[in-house]
Amino acid sequence: MVSLSWAAIAAWLLLQTVAGRVAFPGRIITRAESLDSYEYVIVGGGTSGLVVANRLSENPKTTVLIIEAGDFDQNEDFITIPAITSGNIPALGGGPRGSKYDWNLTGIPQADLQGRSLPTPAGKVIGGGTVLNGMVFHRGSKSDYDRWQELGNPGWSFDGLLPYFKKSETFTPPDPDLADWKIKYNPASHGFKGFVQSSFPRFVWPSTKNYIKSMLELNIPVLGDPAGGNATGASWFTLSLDPRDETRSTAEGFYTPQRPNLHLLTHYQVTKLHMNSKGSRTAVMGVEYSAAENEKTYSVTASKDVILAAGTLHTPQILLLSGIGDTRHLSSVGIKAVVDLPGVGANYQDHLLLVTAQSIEISINTGNFTNATWNAEQRALYDQRKKGPYTTVGGNVFAFLPLSTISNNTAAIIAQASAQSPEQHLAPNTHPSIISGFAAQKELLTRGLHSPAVADLEFILGDSIIIPGLHQPYSRGRVFINSTSAFDPPVIDPRYLSNPIDTARLVEGVRYARKIQATNALQEIKVRDLFPGPTTQTDEQLAAFVVAGVNTLHHHSGTASMLPRELGGVVDSKLRVYGVEGLRIVDASVFPMVPAAHIQATVYAVAEKAADIIKGSI
Repeated sequence: MVSLSWAAIAAWLLLQTVAGRVAFPGRIITRAESLDSYEYVIVGGGTSGLVVANRLSENPKTTVLIIEAGDFDQNEDFITIPAITSGNIPALGGGPRGSKYDWNLTGIPQADLQGRSLPTPAGKVIGGGTVLNGMVFHRGSKSDYDRWQELGNPGWSFDGLLPYFKKSETFTPPDPDLADWKIKYNPASHGFKGFVQSSFPRFVWPSTKNYIKSMLELNIPVLGDPAGGNATGASWFTLSLDPRDETRSTAEGFYTPQRPNLHLLTHYQVTKLHMNSKGSRTAVMGVEYSAAENEKTYSVTASKDVILAAGTLHTPQILLLSGIGDTRHLSSVGIKAVVDLPGVGANYQDHLLLVTAQSIEISINTGNFTNATWNAEQRALYDQRKKGPYTTVGGNVFAFLPLSTISNNTAAIIAQASAQSPEQHLAPNTHPSIISGFAAQKELLTRGLHSPAVADLEFILGDSIIIPGLHQPYSRGRVFINSTSAFDPPVIDPRYLSNPIDTARLVEGVRYARKIQATNALQEIKVRDLFPGPTTQTDEQLAAFVVAGVNTLHHHSGTASMLPRELGGVVDSKLRVYGVEGLRIVDASVFPMVPAAHIQATVYAVAEKAADIIKGSI
């Protein structure tokens, strides 16, 4: 076993500082250095895997191995610099999505999107999705998490998660440079000792003033701090941003390489779980892994738990390849069922977005990045002083709004939702337990349509765009396999807009985006609708616009849901896989219902709580 002294680590850090950001000092073991057995083997070195590994290895007597298919990022500008890495300023590129740090997966053609296939980004890198995402660090409302508990998961309410939201973060109040903006926050809602940084960028787009005025004009409350459980309204948002150098903060901060009991093996992919069945008892003994198809397969055992943290897309793939899943599906691909668990891969959920474009007349706006001189000046300001628009993303405020606020058709939409049978818009031949699970979710979703405390749509507010985002989807998809090789991609069928309730609410979202554009506050800067344009007016025209243009916010979740087994659940409230001993899941696949939020903060909180559950602290 190779070890590093503190002096060696300090010297290495000094040499590895790149553009103000410390390159990761991670000591990576080779396969030959791996032990034959660990107490815990964690599959995936992304957001949740690194959090759980960190917390379990706090005890120096606890041995932990992380196996990750990717590697460390190299501090490229498209990873570290907010305006570039967020991928939401077109002139600066698409960020890390679609790069070598992405699995570069794509869903199958969608019948309800006119046959379109949508990319489904997922991190193939240490830090996982926290390296790829748009950096928004945001929690949902209390109601989003309380319904997890209502679905049969004691302790998984907002109050049960709040200590873990706080534990994961180091929150930094607004910089003095932002004093004129009067950004409010509540210290009691935040943590100050976590491993992920949460802060406000030092630059605010001038149009933010107009957007705040537009919200007040529409009687939308501007919230003091949405982190305390009331996130319905307009608000400033923090980013996963390190205020010390204005760079992206990722889950990599949770990896502690100087711990001799914590090992990290990169460039290896877990191919299946090693299980032992005796009578009615099935236990996971360890995992098999390999560097590539047709290369040697190795194995490692876990004396306590194997912990799946491979993400919403790959966690169900590993379960299915190991014989855990719907017996009917396993039989169709020639895999012998070890545990019949129909919920594996089912209940896939995601948030959808729709871009509406506009013109604007304001001197400083995101379109200025196309001006080479201005762009160079702002980049120099960032490089030299860590200030200016490169410290932020394409906007500073957003609004999460209930359906009754944005739509005059709320009663009709509720009536349409209430009239549906649970199975009506699910996939054909859906297992009865999945139907029962969706029936319970549908009841909560439809109840939420009535509530002023439930955010139905998000509005992302930028200079050239207003983006409605659907945050309470009724559509449910699935992830499955058509190959017995872990090196073939999982099959992703999101079934976007398969439930017409989703299309109807996005139509209302487009209408409300226009209402925002028409406010006096935005007319002060001469905002004009460019796309879909003023000729797109009827329900049919707007629905066609939705179908042709809808895309994903990349918040996939739910494919190994924490639900009772009879409701299609895969894990119980202790995150243990039903029917199998020694196997837990800790990533976003366990979300029974996706919260109305950008989900990285929720993934951190779930992983923090998972670690305490595994350690037996709660």
